[in-house]
Amino acid sequence: MKFNYKLIIILLFFLLSAYAMYSITFVLVPVSLYFHVPVSVVTLAITLSWIGGAIGGFIFGMVADKIGRKRAIIISVIIYSLGTIFAGLINSVYELYFLWFLVGMGVNGENGISYALVSEFENTMHRGMTGGFMQGLYAIGSLLGAFSAYIIIEVLSLNFRIFFIVIGVISIISLILYNKIPESSIWLKYKNSSNGNYKIEIGKIFTGRVRNITIFGSLISLGSFLFIIPLFSLAPTELENLNVYNYYFIIIIGTFAATIFYTFSGYMYERKNAKDVMYPFAAASLIFSLIFILINAHGGLRFLNELFLILLFMSSAFFSFFGIWISSLYPPNIRASGANFTLLVGRFFGGGFGPIITVILGKNLGVNMGIVLFISSIIVLVGLVFIRPGSMEKINNT
Repeated sequence: MKFNYKLIIILLFFLLSAYAMYSITFVLVPVSLYFHVPVSVVTLAITLSWIGGAIGGFIFGMVADKIGRKRAIIISVIIYSLGTIFAGLINSVYELYFLWFLVGMGVNGENGISYALVSEFENTMHRGMTGGFMQGLYAIGSLLGAFSAYIIIEVLSLNFRIFFIVIGVISIISLILYNKIPESSIWLKYKNSSNGNYKIEIGKIFTGRVRNITIFGSLISLGSFLFIIPLFSLAPTELENLNVYNYYFIIIIGTFAATIFYTFSGYMYERKNAKDVMYPFAAASLIFSLIFILINAHGGLRFLNELFLILLFMSSAFFSFFGIWISSLYPPNIRASGANFTLLVGRFFGGGFGPIITVILGKNLGVNMGIVLFISSIIVLVGLVFIRPGSMEKINNT
């Protein structure tokens, strides 16, 4: 499959999923004021979304291996779209918890399937760069959420309910492109070759050579999510605590820089071994996080925070093409299941508990972040040392 409108459709669905996932971060205060609860109470919905994402991603991975990538994507989009719409009709924070858990399930289900689908495109020439760009779409989705919140809430003086409903409706409308979503020819070929006996054998992700991929792929996923989620979600709070003027401008620079480096990392993956591309970025993350600890431990150096936050955003590109790469290492009948299992570990522990762990470590948020990012970088590097892709590595530039 060449780089054409079908790939653009996949990228569009991925972008809309990120748009929905991060939308809640821009209305935490309005929701907390409406229900007369602290912002921290509303923030729990974000944690639940990542836990839901871990579970949903794994379930949808098995569904995609059973009924196909296309139909599984549609189901996941319906779930997160309806969850976002109904979030605009909530009567309590507890209802928001439940609905955002569903949003996380749908979004991460869609993401994992998209990784598997892109990894199975016939033309591999732009696979790596596409994977890197896909991960960068999370940053763009976040910026779309910020822009939407500004227009709907600040300019039009509407409330968070309208905000959620608009985003959910946009996602639902995207389903008119259903017939344009490509099905994986590799999955179809494998299914047809099974003579009606096609079945999911999830236990195989823990057997033979694939077991190494599952164990150490999960370790890399854990370290990656433990790095990225606390960094991206707590950086605004850290800058606000330092009274940085127009700190959102720093976040915008960081997210755009991350998108560029994610795409570049994917581009390099097309030309080199995946591990050789990931090692320098992970090593840079280790160094930058250590310096970040020292900067925040020494009050006189905290003026360097903005610079090193941006550098940390950029160095997180070690994760850029992980979803595409790990998917390519599994055989077709367990590809989505295997990839989503590794992502489950990262989403559940890193995404679900990373921010909470970071906040409760101590009173100095900057030092806390540096410690968590430093440990996360070590975990990623250990995973890279021991994972053995072998002959399944998909790095051919054809």
